[in-house]
Amino acid sequence: MRFSMFFTIAVLGTTASSESCAQVFEISLPAKNIAYSSATGMLYVTVPSSAGIPYGNGLVEISPTDASITGNVYVGSEPNPLATSPDQPIAYVGLDGANAVRPVDLTTLIPGAQFSLGSDRFLGPYTAQQIAVMPGAANTVAVSLSPGGGGAGNVAIFDSGVMRGSINPSIPFANAIAFGPTANQLYGYDNYDTSFGLSKYSIDTTGISSATYVSNVIRAFYATIVVDASTIYSTSGATVDATSLQLVGTYETSGPVVVDDSAHWVIFAHQNNVQVYDRETFVQIFSMLIPGATGNPISATGCGSRCVAIVFNSGQIFIVSNVEYIFDNGFE
Repeated sequence: MRFSMFFTIAVLGTTASSESCAQVFEISLPAKNIAYSSATGMLYVTVPSSAGIPYGNGLVEISPTDASITGNVYVGSEPNPLATSPDQPIAYVGLDGANAVRPVDLTTLIPGAQFSLGSDRFLGPYTAQQIAVMPGAANTVAVSLSPGGGGAGNVAIFDSGVMRGSINPSIPFANAIAFGPTANQLYGYDNYDTSFGLSKYSIDTTGISSATYVSNVIRAFYATIVVDASTIYSTSGATVDATSLQLVGTYETSGPVVVDDSAHWVIFAHQNNVQVYDRETFVQIFSMLIPGATGNPISATGCGSRCVAIVFNSGQIFIVSNVEYIFDNGFE
């Protein structure tokens, strides 16, 4: 099911006029993760086998302008984590059922060869908790490796499906990862252990060679991170300086987070609301209820100018667009 609606929004305690109504599309489709490709201008979601024919075990392409499904490709057993390249039309899908990762050419929607992630000698095969595509190197990804299907684990670098070097046992664990703006800046957060370790990894020809580590700067189970320029944003609301790994401030909310560079805003999908905060002051400037949204938001992404897309664990996907006087270009 897909439908659109228009509704007014509250800004600084006032009600917007009809000219400023937001457009919202809803798609009834169970999805695990969502990502946007600036190279294709399209949204992509991973869909589990429980969805059945025709989208189960697939990567589904969605137009952010009208929420139409424009493509679908079978990628393998239980697709879950998803990452797109910031430079090229390529995505990487983690396959929970196959303990593997598979690249997909987004121009043709043709999947490449999946590659295995190896295994822990005691806990069994690794699954991909999260994937991050290296800036400027679309064939290289970082993968957080979860042993035995749960918990934080090692982080490894793969070039065209081949692990770079070997796993360094001295590197701190992480299950949430994100690249900074350059290829040698990778960050990881362990949201499974009570030490809540945050790491800045150094990458060389051997893989991840060393790390700077701090604990309890971000303090939240299940939190993930987004890195924008020199700042780490977490789904817990905590914001960290990417150089010093020290807390900068905290947004008084939580949920999947999207950064709007051009407007200096940070957007959270909190419960059934879209909340916009001033990037510098941490003050909320905008809140919008999404009518009909149930369950909890589990993944969100920007989707071009004046657009944000959110996946809920209720089997709903919402695309919010045309909020012209609030959203601007530059979503990540």
